[in-house]
Amino acid sequence: MKTYYVDGRFVPSDQAMIPVNDLAVLRGYGVCDIMRTYKGKPYFLDEHIKRLENSAKEIGLSLPWSTKDIIDIVLETLKRNQLIDEANIRIVITGGSSSDFFYPQGHPRLIILVTDMNNLPDSWYEKGVKVITHPLERPLPDAKVISYIPAAMALKLAKEKDAIEAIYINRRMEVLEGTTSNLFAFFNNTLITPKDGILKGITRQAVLSFARNLYPVQEKAITLEQLLTADEVFITGTNKCVVPVIQVDDSKIGNGLPGTNTKKIIIELENHTLEFINT
Repeated sequence: MKTYYVDGRFVPSDQAMIPVNDLAVLRGYGVCDIMRTYKGKPYFLDEHIKRLENSAKEIGLSLPWSTKDIIDIVLETLKRNQLIDEANIRIVITGGSSSDFFYPQGHPRLIILVTDMNNLPDSWYEKGVKVITHPLERPLPDAKVISYIPAAMALKLAKEKDAIEAIYINRRMEVLEGTTSNLFAFFNNTLITPKDGILKGITRQAVLSFARNLYPVQEKAITLEQLLTADEVFITGTNKCVVPVIQVDDSKIGNGLPGTNTKKIIIELENHTLEFINT
């Protein structure tokens, strides 16, 4: 049985609970982040904690823990689960209990869950995937919040259309991001990714860091019309890594196969991971 950290205590997973008057339950008020491990080591730990803290700031949630406090608790939770290879680490900070069921009282709760990784199909990477587009603009795009109702509904629509992800589109018909991923596209040999109105993923940042040594890179708006003319498209995420996209809605991307540049990005991220594991 897994061990979780909940509000100051390490508890068996079947005993993990918070009060029903917590604002996470009552109002969906809270933030979260997710990272993965390789060989038992958290990947991009500092970056994920920094984003978590920024998410809290974005929604006006004051944290009583220092960055070091959170990192230490994450590492201790991982240690208590005795996982030696790959796992997910989910961090949730709730709004805490509220006497009026609405206003934060300044006592947020910290929750850390360590769970097994779910392996994604090899076909996603070898043959590519289909995504759909969906009209949606998140009100606080820089915050990773716990309320995922719009994303869950969009992903349900995607699955009904045999797609693995839904890409949000704003009122200007610009593509933004997926429910749990960032979007990239190659036009000739130039790599472009949306800049505004998105949650800037940790894997996205990693891809940008090494892609700049390989290709011209631009962070700017991409319209849906432009996206459908791209030579290659891919999405990125903590668990997905880099996934080639070969179809958007009913339109084939490029020749309908994972592109050469995308395959190179996949290899570069794998090399980055190997360097991390071996350090």
